[in-house]
Amino acid sequence: MSKDGNQVSLVDFAFQVLPSLQQPSGLYCFDRTFDSPEIRGESVRYSLMVLLGLSRAQSSGHPDLASEIETLRRLCLDRSNTFTDGDFGLALWAETRRESPSISKLVDETVARATNDTALATLPGMEIAWLVIGLAHATEHSDRANVGLDRVLQHLRQTRLAPSGLAYHTAKSGLRRYLPNFATQIYTLLALTTAARSKRAPWAERAAVVLGDHLLRLQRPNGGWPWLFHADRAVVVEPYEIYSVHQDAMAPMALLDLTELTGDDRYAAAAGAGLDWSTGNNELGVNLLDRSALFAHRSIRRRAPFDRLVLGANTAAVLAHSPLTWQRDTTLELNATCRPYHLGWILEAWSGRERLVETPAAEAS
Repeated sequence: MSKDGNQVSLVDFAFQVLPSLQQPSGLYCFDRTFDSPEIRGESVRYSLMVLLGLSRAQSSGHPDLASEIETLRRLCLDRSNTFTDGDFGLALWAETRRESPSISKLVDETVARATNDTALATLPGMEIAWLVIGLAHATEHSDRANVGLDRVLQHLRQTRLAPSGLAYHTAKSGLRRYLPNFATQIYTLLALTTAARSKRAPWAERAAVVLGDHLLRLQRPNGGWPWLFHADRAVVVEPYEIYSVHQDAMAPMALLDLTELTGDDRYAAAAGAGLDWSTGNNELGVNLLDRSALFAHRSIRRRAPFDRLVLGANTAAVLAHSPLTWQRDTTLELNATCRPYHLGWILEAWSGRERLVETPAAEAS
């Protein structure tokens, strides 16, 4: 990747932006806005995601990160009393990348959550995926992890995968179950590829291919990954918001993994097609990765009140098996906020992988 002039690789861009999002405590913030240097809130979850990205970068040739990683992991584990069930999966995923004395305790905590059917039913799809990923990686360190992994995989297969192959948002009944977002799909895809490698789920690779093929079919012509789906019908309900983190980090995380698992380059190609969206090939023609301001804009979205009105109208149309009521892009605006997990997931997606597809540079705006 070119690094001369005003260009910088995605990985280097992430390293440049992350310090501006770190609180004095050492944890990372919730977000900041483009028009203010103030960083808002503190997020242990986002800090765990940054930790994962940093650890991936370290294993890919950034040895100077060891001290920063150790400090951040300790800060996160010290706040484990704030973890959600899915956060335990993220923490376990991170800890399995090192010989950690914390793995045994984290496995016990995560297995307890993965074997609680009542609790599993209430979790959004992305947290189910994080449990699968964390436990699958932990099976190399702990036989007990297999107990939790087998249970949560059974839950995923029996209650979270629609007949179409897309993933439901939740196991609970109600309209929201059938209207999952892209995060649910892409994290579930990564969970399936990870489970397939664990050899505990011989069905997982085929399920990953079916889900991945649906996502490729539904990708927008400009590479954008739409936001809301109808799981049973495997159709898009509403494309917006389209998030830059999905384009240049989360989709590549899962799709590159699927290419590596299957040898099918179509998934890597789709990940590459999505990257250009972040750097200008989008509905507003704006580069969301602003190097000059060290800022990763969050999304392109519909302006209020159109966001709610269009969502309601398009949902009603899909439920009635009719064409989408509103497909025009005349109500759009830039969501000029930045969250640290975006940069963490860029590191996770691309560290050691930047040559797998032609990644665009983040250019000064």
